[in-house]
Amino acid sequence: MENNILNYGKNPTHTVFKLSWPAIAEQFLICMVSLADIGMVGSIGANATAAIAVTASTIWFINGFNMALCAAFMFIVAKFIGEGKFNIVRKTVRQSITLSVCLGILISLLAFSIAEKLPVWLRAEKDVVDLAALYFKIVGLSLGTVTISTVVSGVMRAAGNTKLPLFANIAANVLNIAGNFILIYPSRYINIFGVSFNIYGAGMGIKGAAVSTAVSHITLALFLVVMLYKNDTPVKIKIRGDYRPKKETIVDVIKIGVPVCIERCSLSFGHIVLTGMISGLGTIALAAHYLTDQTEGIFYLPSYGLADSATALVGQSLGAKNEKLADKFAFIVCVINIIAIAIMCVPVFIFSKFFISIFTNDPLVIQQGAITLKIAAASEVFFSLYIVISGICRGAGDVKIPLIAGFVGMWVIRLASCYLLAYKFNLGVVGIWLGISVDTVFRGLICILRIKSGKWKYAWK
Repeated sequence: MENNILNYGKNPTHTVFKLSWPAIAEQFLICMVSLADIGMVGSIGANATAAIAVTASTIWFINGFNMALCAAFMFIVAKFIGEGKFNIVRKTVRQSITLSVCLGILISLLAFSIAEKLPVWLRAEKDVVDLAALYFKIVGLSLGTVTISTVVSGVMRAAGNTKLPLFANIAANVLNIAGNFILIYPSRYINIFGVSFNIYGAGMGIKGAAVSTAVSHITLALFLVVMLYKNDTPVKIKIRGDYRPKKETIVDVIKIGVPVCIERCSLSFGHIVLTGMISGLGTIALAAHYLTDQTEGIFYLPSYGLADSATALVGQSLGAKNEKLADKFAFIVCVINIIAIAIMCVPVFIFSKFFISIFTNDPLVIQQGAITLKIAAASEVFFSLYIVISGICRGAGDVKIPLIAGFVGMWVIRLASCYLLAYKFNLGVVGIWLGISVDTVFRGLICILRIKSGKWKYAWK
């Protein structure tokens, strides 16, 4: 099946929608399962929520390496498909498996080795430290398989296959929810239409949530790798073949992956520093921040899906030397993103207290979280544009501007603003989110100016 996706729909707008909706649905599903995790764990208490919260920023940091490798191979695969070089595409896919397995093993070993020390480094309260260490130790062992599934999903999407990653995530996340339901809670009776059933439960609490998450990570990676060999797409490969990384591929991976890695890891490491800053405000503030951060994830679900589609479409357009089409896809993706974000943010802004109360029954967490969620909703359009335009730029091999915007935004603007507003002006977690908003507006404006300049199309030349 050797074709590109530039004429996937009846017109460019239709092509964007056809390619994007599975990716958006996939992001939505991932977020919903994450929120279900939060709701289930949150029913145990604020300490359990804080235990996951204190490790979340480190997991994002680790995922920065995954995203960097994924972005590099998405660009390379999309470019070669646009050029019609399908033999090179298949060789590249084999190399992506080798590099993702190597990186995954390294990540799992590192995560497991720091699990017990991490909550202490991040200034978690005594009641949270043991829970956080237990959770991260179990989940950490499976993070290497996340590397593999992230990269394999990326090369599939670069070839226009966005439905298979969606269905794979559906299966893995259903498994995760079922595992949570069985492992977190003890055996209990539930009532359905007046009939009581005795449901088995392992009563493992946060340990059960970690085991369920780890199993779903491993299952997803195995399934996607098998489908890479079986599903008929331009990136389908045979088991036999040369999996050794080639010099030219490594050079391209470094050119794209290193700036993306620096961008993602600097942002995530900034989140780790920010988590330590918020931990100093107490468990209630940390829980309110985490719930806001996770709920905010709903806002930019369309943005990540559109960004992946933009990388594939722009990469294939420029590979085919069709700059006008690349421009058109970039414009359409940005417009769709703005409309989608506006539709989602308005109700969340109005009913922020309701959304926070879904995931916790702690009145203090609800009170603070309702305010911080309003602040997040008000500035989200700028962060969403940063996400989408970064995807457009990656498709063109233009990775420096998103890196500069992200690095300066996090380390110069966000951390300084958050510290001043939270501690010097005594605004607590509300000050944290005001500082975050200043950063998101800055990043969005920088990326908008880059797209308007048109220079992004020539960055790889």
